[in-house]
Amino acid sequence: MLLALPVLGCKQKSTDQNIKNETYENSPTDLTFDSSNEELTNAFIWAKDKALSYVHDGADPVGLWYEAALPNREAFCMRDISHQAIGAEILGLSDHNYNMFLKFAQNINAEKDYCSYWEINRYDRPAPVDYENDSDFWYNLPANFDIIFNAHRLYNWTGNKAYLENKELQNFYSLSMNEYVDHWDLGHEEVLNRNRNLHVKVKDSSRFGNKRGIPTYNEGGRGDTQLGIDMTASLIAAYKAYAELLRLQGNLGEGDHFKSKVEDELQFLHDFWWDKERKEFRSILYDSGQFDYFMVGDNQAFLHYLLYFDVLINQDNITDIIDAYAQNFDRLIVELKSYLPILFYENGRWALANRTIIDLCSVENKRRDYPENSFTIIEHLTRGLMGINVEAETNTFTTSPRIESEEEWAEMKYIPVLSNKIAVKHHGTTKTVTTNLQGRSIDWVAEIPGEHEFLYLNGKKIKCHQKNVNGRTVSYYKVTLEESDAMVVSVHTQ
Repeated sequence: MLLALPVLGCKQKSTDQNIKNETYENSPTDLTFDSSNEELTNAFIWAKDKALSYVHDGADPVGLWYEAALPNREAFCMRDISHQAIGAEILGLSDHNYNMFLKFAQNINAEKDYCSYWEINRYDRPAPVDYENDSDFWYNLPANFDIIFNAHRLYNWTGNKAYLENKELQNFYSLSMNEYVDHWDLGHEEVLNRNRNLHVKVKDSSRFGNKRGIPTYNEGGRGDTQLGIDMTASLIAAYKAYAELLRLQGNLGEGDHFKSKVEDELQFLHDFWWDKERKEFRSILYDSGQFDYFMVGDNQAFLHYLLYFDVLINQDNITDIIDAYAQNFDRLIVELKSYLPILFYENGRWALANRTIIDLCSVENKRRDYPENSFTIIEHLTRGLMGINVEAETNTFTTSPRIESEEEWAEMKYIPVLSNKIAVKHHGTTKTVTTNLQGRSIDWVAEIPGEHEFLYLNGKKIKCHQKNVNGRTVSYYKVTLEESDAMVVSVHTQ
């Protein structure tokens, strides 16, 4: 994990042998993937096996968990668990995700300035490398918002209403979006004038420095960084997610209140972070008043968070960021690169997305064993290549093929979505076969790239619809699948 503590001995391993390092001997998932691209198939096999090797069966005091930190840290971190959660869900680790998210929710309090524990270990304790006491610990401030953003994503994928209704989670959401924002001066009206030494209680003797609340995921943020653009992006995403969580709880009035905050922060994003003369986003504001923009190398500013947190509307802005990462591909570190395949898939750079996945899994990648890497590859293949997304409220899943040529194919089976398991096979971008293998009736939105007046459902000509997705036209048709139903949507008659 990049963002934890490289200067604080991140390679250390627990020497306590009282608790055996038990991992799953048998896979908790029957998920499979195969394709005409042998390298992608091999990438899936490696990523699935590697990810499951990090899964622990509940024998530890912390309960069900999987590793989401530096290798051998025996812990899970707020940023990493947020990024790994959907991949874990696809691997069948619902109970693990819920337990781990709940652990962060249970440990937020006023004594820690409305922070939680940045990293929790297998002993159900804050990882010692990150934490001395409730007044002295490492913390990246986007973390609370990342957890909320992904709790909403987990609800959408699973339909698990506990993400809406659990009182401890509700408390975490509320404290984070109210007291936490105010206490750390993170709103747009205060954030540019905030004191970077805010709430420092242990100064000269702290191994975490005198700027505990780091307003970015950029690791250089402990020094002379005043603010990172990912701080703003994470706040916008969390306001949007929280507004939706409140609406789904039936709390429409409060949900509308937080929707209005989204608009305020979006305005700040474009007024402050967008450089009108250079026509690009700034990424880091320093104490000196100077900015950095797109950054690669060891000190990388995270413009990809604008896309990960889905806060940009202008497709040209999105394309510019995608192009910049594509042009600097070989200079990207693993943690940053592990965010990119799905962003490449969603924005038409399919060959580069495939290359990124293969590169991340390669034995030549000396850091491929980071847990974050293998878990996210599962998500990239599922949501990226196969284009599968889920919306719990409407009991709907969507598929969208991102296969490079019409002669190629990709197939994934036993994908858990809501209370179902489905199978999806794409033949190029012109034909998708989907089966509701298990579960109640569910709606399927089949997307086919391009503008088509008609599609074919099981060989029968049907009138379809069109929409714009990331600047590209797709045609789509919605159909209900009962259990065991298999249906084909295609451009040509069968």
